[in-house]
Amino acid sequence: MRLINNNLRILVISVLLLLIGYSTAHAHGGMAGPDELGPPVITSAVLGIGGYWTVMLWPSRKKMNSHNKPDRRQQRKGRKS
Repeated sequence: MRLINNNLRILVISVLLLLIGYSTAHAHGGMAGPDELGPPVITSAVLGIGGYWTVMLWPSRKKMNSHNKPDRRQQRKGRKS
């Protein structure tokens, strides 16, 4: 029973704080509609996802020493001593 009372109290306080914040922002013109927020949010989401996958799928560069041969550390990595 105590858990239900705690959850109910948290829920009521959360709803009151959201309503206070919403009314304050709306009264001062701080709330923008979906027609104003849609394009920037969509653009940033597309750029973020595109940038993430560009970095993830970009091929890695192989390490070369001064004679354009693979680095010895890279050659020895697969062998066990």
